[in-house]
This record gives sequence, C-alpha cells and structure tokens, in this order.
Amino acid sequence: MRVIVIEDDASTGALLVQLVKRLWTTASVYLASDAASGLDQWYGNGADLILLDWALPGMSGIDILKQIRRADTTVKCVMISGHAERDVILSARAYQVDAFIVKPFNAKQVMTRLGEIMALPESSSSSTDHFDSFEDFIHFQMNKGTLGLPIDPALVNLIEGMRSATAGERVRVLRRCQFHPALVFRLLSLANSGQYIQGMESVETFENAIQAVGLDGFINLAVEMSLHPGSHLRQDFLVVRQNAYQRDGLALAEVTMKLSATLSFSFNAARSACMLYRVGELSLLQVMQAWLDLGYSLTEEDCTATLKSYSAATGNRIKTQWNIPNTIRSRIGAAYLLPSGTVKIDALVMRIAHLLLTNDTQHELPRLVARVGLTETQLDQFRPNAIKDERLNEAVVDDESSAE
Repeated sequence: MRVIVIEDDASTGALLVQLVKRLWTTASVYLASDAASGLDQWYGNGADLILLDWALPGMSGIDILKQIRRADTTVKCVMISGHAERDVILSARAYQVDAFIVKPFNAKQVMTRLGEIMALPESSSSSTDHFDSFEDFIHFQMNKGTLGLPIDPALVNLIEGMRSATAGERVRVLRRCQFHPALVFRLLSLANSGQYIQGMESVETFENAIQAVGLDGFINLAVEMSLHPGSHLRQDFLVVRQNAYQRDGLALAEVTMKLSATLSFSFNAARSACMLYRVGELSLLQVMQAWLDLGYSLTEEDCTATLKSYSAATGNRIKTQWNIPNTIRSRIGAAYLLPSGTVKIDALVMRIAHLLLTNDTQHELPRLVARVGLTETQLDQFRPNAIKDERLNEAVVDDESSAE
C-alpha cells in the first residue's frame, strides 16, 4: 500500500504519517511539504491513498485534487482543512473527495475514517518483520526503524484537552510538560527543523520551542509520539526504570538550578539538556516494550543487560534520527564526558552537576569547581535534595499568548 501525505505544517504532517503507519504498518508513506513534490511523487509512483491539505504554498489542495481526478478517479483522496464552511466542503466534493477532515482533528476519529475509506484490515503483529533475536530487533529500530520515547497516555489525553481549556489550565499542563523527556525532545526536534528555525541559532528552551511551534503543533507532536510502537510502557520493570531515569533528569535539573544562583549561564537551556540526560536509556525502554507488544518475551535481567550494552549508542542514534542540534547534544554529552580544553561555562556546569549527582567517582570536582570560581566547601549546597525547590516549577509559559 502506498500513501502520499501533502501537508506543509510539519507537526500535522508527522501526525498524519504516524496515523497511517499505526493503521497499516507495512504501508509506504511519503510526506511532501508542498504541492509540486507531492504531485511529482504521485505521477512517478502512484498511490492508493492521498491525504492533502487545503491551503498549500504555490498550489491549493483543491487544485491538486483537480489534477489527480483528471488522470485517476479511483485513488482515494482525503482533504484536510482548517475551514469547515459549506462552500469549501462542497467544492471538494465536486471533485470526488472521499473524505473531508477539519483541523484540529481527533486522531482516533481520523484513523477510524481512513479505515472505512480504504476498507483494508488493520496491520497485526503477524504482518511485521520476523526477528531472530532481540538484538536483531534493536539493530533494526536503530538503523531502519524510528526510535521513540515512552509517554503516558493519560498525559497525552490531558494535552489534547488543552484546546478547550482555560488559559490557566493550559499553563498548568505546560508546566508539567516541560519536565517530560519525550515532549521536550520532540518539541525541540521540530522547533529546530527547517520549517521553524529562524537564523543560525538553535532553539534550546522549552518556552522558545512552544512559541515557535504553537499550541496546535505541540498537541499534534504529543499525539504523534504516543503512536510510536512501545510508547506506552506496560511492563512493570520497564515502568520502574522509566521513573528512575526521569527522576535522574529532575535531580540534574535541581543541581543546575542551584548552580545558576551563583554562576552565570542559561538555566532554561540547561534544564532542556537535563530532561534529555537519560534519552538513550528511555528510548531503549520503548524498544523493549515494542518487542513485548509483538508477542516476544523479555526478562528483567535482559533489560539490565540491554541497557548496559546499548544505552550510549541508542542515545546517539535517536538524537541523529530526530536531528537534535549539536548545541543541545553537546550540553547532554558534556554531562558524561567533558571534552579536553572545554572553557564554555554551560558545558562545565553540566559536568559538575553530573558529578554531584553521581558522587564524583573520578574525583574531577575539585579541579572543575576551581575553574568556575567555586570552592570545595561550597559543594554541599549544590547537591540534590528531594527536588522540592519550587523554582523548578516556575512557569515557562506565563500567559495564553505564549502558547498560541
């Protein structure tokens, strides 16, 4: 089955691709951000299903539909539009559109409608690739698949409800989201893509990324992440590990927050890196749950061995797959290994925070704290407590306009 998605909004396009893949895992899906490339793909390779946005740069979705219908009246076409006016819908129906979906849309309803239109059975585990071992599955996900991160379905439901929430409720949800690795990761990934980034500087903070992507974009990203295989952890020992790794990120953020009271650096940018501190381990948990969801078995001992063997490689791979900028990656990497000759304060802070969190088995702290103008007698005040400091939870989005 071949599917073409023509959508210029990056978050909506990514979500539509995931909806199709969730329905039919073996489908070949091509995402085009403009009419010309979408039509070139259709003329060159054909398609069984085309999802196209109404408002596209250069050529409207209705113009694309006209061209397609002149050549083919059988291919299924679904129009996606932010307009629900009667004349808009009627003009699409005049060119035999098979469905008209209004933005913002409900993901589950779109999946149901696509299933009805195509009248094809949903994919099952029997239609997926066969793997001889869990190691084969890991290598497949790293090299041919798409790595993801665990995300709580209840939080995704809460995020979806933001469209009808009050300004205060939105702010409260966003405060919670800024400490969730999957959401921080995906938001920064999109905000630093070619469709959003302005100029040469990368976006490194949650609040700046929200302002770039907007509320609807953020909601789409949350739903998209929840559709990746294995994103909902159900195995108890995986959930325990997830909670521990996310606590590590919060504890690291607590240490950097304390250091920010004495040293001059961007705490918000450092906080983003802290939330992605265990991204390799968290991604592997998602891979393990996906493996279990296919009907295979995995023990807690297997989990421990996998994390030990593959965490670093998986962390590097997922950051590459999702095009996380080098500025963010260097902050995360500095926590684990400080490059020789580093003088940047943010890198030094990340390494100091990591050493304080792990009790400095390599005895680097005395040398590093001296480089940033601190003394060993000051170190105890920077060590993590129980993450009770309210400053960690200060709003990064102060009003409703920041999330629009």
